[in-house]
Amino acid sequence: ILGSFSDYSTFNDLLTQTGVASEINDKKSVTVLVVSNSQISGLSSQPKDTIKKMLSIHVVLDYYDKAKVDKVPSKPLTLTTLYQQSGKAQNQQGFLTMTRVGKQVSFGSAAPGSSHDSIFVKQVTTQPYDISVLEISNVINVAITSSPSYAPNASPPRKALAPGLNKSPLASPPKTTRSDIPAADAPSTTTDSDAPDNTSAASIASASAILFIFASACFMLTMI
Repeated sequence: ILGSFSDYSTFNDLLTQTGVASEINDKKSVTVLVVSNSQISGLSSQPKDTIKKMLSIHVVLDYYDKAKVDKVPSKPLTLTTLYQQSGKAQNQQGFLTMTRVGKQVSFGSAAPGSSHDSIFVKQVTTQPYDISVLEISNVINVAITSSPSYAPNASPPRKALAPGLNKSPLASPPKTTRSDIPAADAPSTTTDSDAPDNTSAASIASASAILFIFASACFMLTMI
C-alpha cells in the first residue's frame, strides 16, 4: 500500500527490513500511523531491534479512519499496539493513548513519562475495515522506564490469618519458682523457754498435798 506514496518511502523500507510489514499482513483491522521521510531520519540511525520496537508501536490493532478519529472525545482512549503482542512491552509501553485537544487529536505512549505530541495530520488511505493508514506529525516517543524490580530469592508474602485467628502462637506458661510461691502458714512452734513450766507447778502441788496430809495426821494424834 505504501509503495505508491513516496513521502513515506523510508517508513515503508523500515517496515520491510524489520519484518513488521509481514506481521501487519497477518492481522485484520489494523491502523498504521506513518511518519513522512523528513520526520523519521532520527529513527533510521537506531539499532534494528529499536527500530522494530518503535515501528510496532505505530501499528494499532484496531481500525481507525478519519471519520472515527474526528469523533474521538476529549477523554483519552487506550489503544493496543502490535508491540504489546510481542510480550516485550513493559510499563504500558505496548499501549497508546489517543486524545482530543481542541480541534486536534494527539497520539502518545501510555508508558509513564512519555510525551503526547504526535498530532494527527491526515488520512493517507484505507481499505475498510481491514487496514487504515494515517499520517502523524512525528515519531511517537516512548519513555525509557526501568522494569519493575524482582527479587527471586525474596520470601513470599505471608498469608493473612482468618478473622479471629490473627494471634501470636501460644507461649509456654511461665515456669513458677519456689520463690514465687507464697509461703504457707507454718504451724507455730513454741520453744522450751516460751512454754509454761508445767514441771515446777506439779512439784508445788505435790508438796502442798504432802503438807496437808502431814498436818491432818498431827491433828488426829492430838485428839487421841
